[in-house]
Amino acid sequence: MSVQLKHMEIAPYYWFDGVISKREAIAVDPFAHGLHYGTGVFEGIRAYATARGPGIFRLRDHMERFAHSAQVYSLVLKWDVASLCDAIVETLLRNELESAYIRPLAFFGEKTIALAAKNVCPTHVLLAFRALGNYFGAGQENGIRVTISPWRKFSSKAMPATVKGCGHYANSMLAMTDAVDRGFDEAILLNDRGEVAEGTGENVFVVKDGVLYTNDRSADILHGVTRSSVLELAADNGIPVSIGSLSVDDLDAADEVFFTGTAAEVTPLRCIDDRVYGTERPITTLLRAAYLRAVAGDDERHPGWVTFAREQRTVARAL
Repeated sequence: MSVQLKHMEIAPYYWFDGVISKREAIAVDPFAHGLHYGTGVFEGIRAYATARGPGIFRLRDHMERFAHSAQVYSLVLKWDVASLCDAIVETLLRNELESAYIRPLAFFGEKTIALAAKNVCPTHVLLAFRALGNYFGAGQENGIRVTISPWRKFSSKAMPATVKGCGHYANSMLAMTDAVDRGFDEAILLNDRGEVAEGTGENVFVVKDGVLYTNDRSADILHGVTRSSVLELAADNGIPVSIGSLSVDDLDAADEVFFTGTAAEVTPLRCIDDRVYGTERPITTLLRAAYLRAVAGDDERHPGWVTFAREQRTVARAL
């Protein structure tokens, strides 16, 4: 029997340090290093209801980035990527979920209040699950209202922008809080050079005269898994792509602008501050539809993108 959680409702079972437990049985020490200093890394992954049961989108790609992020922060994982993927599958099925938002988290635990945690604090790994529909709520597909944030995206010289670090998102939280306080749904952060970086949790794409533009790691962005998926889907559909720096002027001159991200999926922007975009968004609409087909396992060109949980469990148990 499958379980249908309400939007943002938390699932009953988590995986913590190798054991599947009820959520209320999991405890984190009050002096866990990650709690005080943000010394952890995470991923956001979606499982979708498909004709073949719950399908996890680009599971391996997410978990390889997770392992890389952990290595950068000297977090020692006791489990390899394949084992963590199997644990996600098993916990998803234990929760009897057809769809879910999956949050793998690795963080330094207790032992010291000093900043140097490497070889001192243990590494804990948590796999948490919750429901997630449209991240921006009803009508997300019609576009959201966005502002250019007064907060700048941190430089890669300050922190590794290509790593999904917990502490990094204090930057995003400040930008998002400011945006919501001023009546917007989201924010775009510029980098320290005044170029477009990214949203608080999304990559930015611009469409101009039929060409798709986005930036790269030189702009201090996180290389999103959804971003890479959309670039491949654009190539599949013959949409020309240009990758390079983006300016605020590029946003102003654009025919279409959209966000990509695991939570946001492909979300069009209705406006950026006073710049209002048209309601006709042919390329955004095409890529959004192509992405939703892909996550449902309906794109034959990318069969490896979706891990069908029940089938994967059967294979794992047969080995």
